[in-house]
Amino acid sequence: MIFDNLLILAGAGIIAGGAYLLGRYRNIPAKPHPESSNFESSQGELQDDHAFVNGETGKTAAPPEDFSDNVSWLPDAITILDHDLNLIWGNSMAETWFGFSNSGHAHSDFTELVKSSEIREFLLGKGYPESLECFSPENPDIALRLRFLPYKNRQYLLQARDITRIKALENIRRDFIANASHELRTPVSILYGYLEMMSEKKGSGISSEWRQAIKHMHKQTIRIKQIIEDMSMLTRLESPKTPNPPEALDMGELIESTSNNAGALSGKGSHSILTKVNANYDLLGNRSEIESLVSNLVSNAIHYTPAKGRITIKWDVKSSGGTLSIADTGIGIEKQELSRITERFYRIDSSRSRNTSGTGLGLAIVNHIVNRNNARLRIKSIPQKGSVFSVTFPRSRIQPNNRSTDLLLG
Repeated sequence: MIFDNLLILAGAGIIAGGAYLLGRYRNIPAKPHPESSNFESSQGELQDDHAFVNGETGKTAAPPEDFSDNVSWLPDAITILDHDLNLIWGNSMAETWFGFSNSGHAHSDFTELVKSSEIREFLLGKGYPESLECFSPENPDIALRLRFLPYKNRQYLLQARDITRIKALENIRRDFIANASHELRTPVSILYGYLEMMSEKKGSGISSEWRQAIKHMHKQTIRIKQIIEDMSMLTRLESPKTPNPPEALDMGELIESTSNNAGALSGKGSHSILTKVNANYDLLGNRSEIESLVSNLVSNAIHYTPAKGRITIKWDVKSSGGTLSIADTGIGIEKQELSRITERFYRIDSSRSRNTSGTGLGLAIVNHIVNRNNARLRIKSIPQKGSVFSVTFPRSRIQPNNRSTDLLLG
């Protein structure tokens, strides 16, 4: 991510330099036009750029030779489009990856030039600030990450970066984890079975010291089994080939079941489990994944909330979509840690690792399920006060189960 931003800033500097050279050596003024409210300068990355405008006709012109030479060395594809998504200019890498030529396709509709419905929908949807991972329309062996940025004078800049090697490494990592999980499952299951048998068998002549050791080993084997299962689930969630068939889920029933399980998980902690559910709306999603999402969030809240604390599970629906939130009165999370807590095995401090029995993969699983459902995860937390984890699902995934509620969603 840091490297991405450095290259973007470098590109911005080159673009700004090109505009300066244009004004100085060609005596063409680079006066910015009034910008639409959709193109706020607060986006920051290209604040000093200038569009290339022909001083005589007022029409958008091709970038000057100095600008072209400076940008051509970048390893990224850089394409400049006007407000109507017509092609203004692109460097040689953009021509190669997207299949156009500056000389033959200038001022043509770029969404018609690019031979990819996925890229076309991304551009028409004004995908900024999100990114899109796809393959080059001209070479399916090249994986790209696209960013679509608002540009000066009501223009757009499309940046594409080659991530083929990154995707290959991700595939290697995913395959390794899948194979390791598969190979570990059998020996761990055998150990678990024997330890369970020895821990339950009485009058076997096993001393109290060894019985305590066997009990501890049995407990840790259970944890290893859960880690293996979570690793396998993460591998399935990461794979684009894993099916994700949606069905209408009764959130009231699902949350009630999770609440009952949470009470058992709390045990001697005696947490207060509260639910607030708008039962008039169902969620369209994969049952096993949504159940896993809710279960992991509630389990996380219980693990990090002291005894007698309060856990509140809420399902609310508004015109913009449906929100599942889990609030707790636990130990909270420091602000600087929030961006990392969905990483695999990430622990905020050693005390959390020692005092909880989680696998360290629960929130990573949650994050993947959120992405697979086009939802958004938001976390608010105050140290020593508690945290609120909210997952907002898009309106398209909310379905009324009572005709009287149609007015709310239109």
